[in-house]
Amino acid sequence: MNLRHLETFHFFCQFMSMTRAASHLHVSQPAVSQQLRSFEEECGVKLFYRIANQYKLTDTGEALFLVSKLIFARVEQVDALLEKARKASQERLRIGTTKAYARTAMPDLISQFQKQFPRIHVRLSEGNSAELLNRLRSRKEDLVVVARTDYDSSLRATPFARAQFVLVARPDHPLAEQPQITIKALDGESLIIREHGSGSREAILKKLGQYGVKPSVVIESESLSFILAYIQRRMGVSFMLSHEIEEELVSGIVRQINIVEGDIFFNADIVVRRDEPMTVPMRYFLKIARG
Repeated sequence: MNLRHLETFHFFCQFMSMTRAASHLHVSQPAVSQQLRSFEEECGVKLFYRIANQYKLTDTGEALFLVSKLIFARVEQVDALLEKARKASQERLRIGTTKAYARTAMPDLISQFQKQFPRIHVRLSEGNSAELLNRLRSRKEDLVVVARTDYDSSLRATPFARAQFVLVARPDHPLAEQPQITIKALDGESLIIREHGSGSREAILKKLGQYGVKPSVVIESESLSFILAYIQRRMGVSFMLSHEIEEELVSGIVRQINIVEGDIFFNADIVVRRDEPMTVPMRYFLKIARG
């Protein structure tokens, strides 16, 4: 059975007028007439007849019309459900971001976004890059800001930012008292890094590995406050994103240790699902984020 023909039959029965059915379906009257003839041929029975310029349904036509009412009532429910979902997606934006960007870049970006689009509800969640990508794949986030990695084919990335790591320690730490050091000087040093799944952790360990450096003790933490407190007890050094600790550097709580081999950089992307169209809020946010 051709469902388009069933739809034409349904609305013809509802109006009992080819003209009104054609107007409702946004087709021509001859098209309605042709579809009704084709539908009767498909069914193999007479569904309606005409007496004195009026259309009448046969018993089979009446029975089929009752069934079509049930079918298209369900179609209307589907349309209403989808419209509700589309409306909700137009009114919200779920963003997942690393802790570093939640503290630094996101307040300004989301402030700009909400000034332009105050009706859109923004929900911001934090996590490490691996967690955020999993949340994106499971459709718990609309977009995520993560450390650049080798994304699978289900994801699409847009460059977001390039940040610099700085090596820091307490001002009276032996390494902090030197004008500069080589990466090799970190061999055997107590190092504090982010937790497994963190993009910054992977970038730092990769850089150290290029020089064969193996810290003697590696402390892992997802808490910036803990890392700073641990450093203040002269318990080690840490690579941190420069924009995370601007205030601490200015106030002298920690001191930057200059490295001969140069800085380590961290590339971040805004990532979305490739197989789904971007909602209007997502497009707005990307436009603002690109500057």
